[in-house]
Amino acid sequence: MNLYPIGLIAAASDAGTLDSVSYSLFEPNKKCSSQSIHDILTTKFQDQTMLARKKSFPFLTIQYEYENIFDREFRQIEHFVAEMEDALTSFFVVDFSKGLTPSGITDSTGDWVVAITNTRLFSEVANQKAHRAFVYNGSSWKEGPITAITTNTSITVDVDTSNYGALALASANSSSIVYPMYQVYFSSNVLQNFSTSVYIEEDRNLTDDGGFMRSGSMGFISKYKV
Repeated sequence: MNLYPIGLIAAASDAGTLDSVSYSLFEPNKKCSSQSIHDILTTKFQDQTMLARKKSFPFLTIQYEYENIFDREFRQIEHFVAEMEDALTSFFVVDFSKGLTPSGITDSTGDWVVAITNTRLFSEVANQKAHRAFVYNGSSWKEGPITAITTNTSITVDVDTSNYGALALASANSSSIVYPMYQVYFSSNVLQNFSTSVYIEEDRNLTDDGGFMRSGSMGFISKYKV
């Protein structure tokens, strides 16, 4: 499975790959926001009554905003967009605006039981809401599908079937946040609003960081209902 912006993820590794190039995860450094969109059609009649009907299931939009990211980071995003053929192929993205700090994480026959007080965004059912969770301590991560939910008490995350990510349980317990993770598409022409700013000279001893810095935003649309 592909995780934005690192590409194809593998067992026991925090890195991803695109065309055999290894990439590391980095968060949007300015802002992440998300909102549910309810696509409702309404018709108002002369006597002020209202006819309303649902055009489609509610879906989620997620926005990542970047400010003065390095050229190598933009090239990584650009590479990912090319691999997903802009808005043609779906992939997974973390909603960093909806993080929850667990009161504890315990092991249950290889799965992680993550204690949180709000489970509304997660689902045991595939193809709706956030069926996967992302546990992240700022440098290392672990993710997996939701196999059980105790309402507003805990979610059980299957972290051993594919074993994606390298975050250890002890580290997850000491300092981590759990985020919902969604299967999404890019908005069409997703790179069009990036602009260049400061230019960093190549000879400044910043490995691979030379070139123009860029600012802009990325839009994502959930594949399934939320």
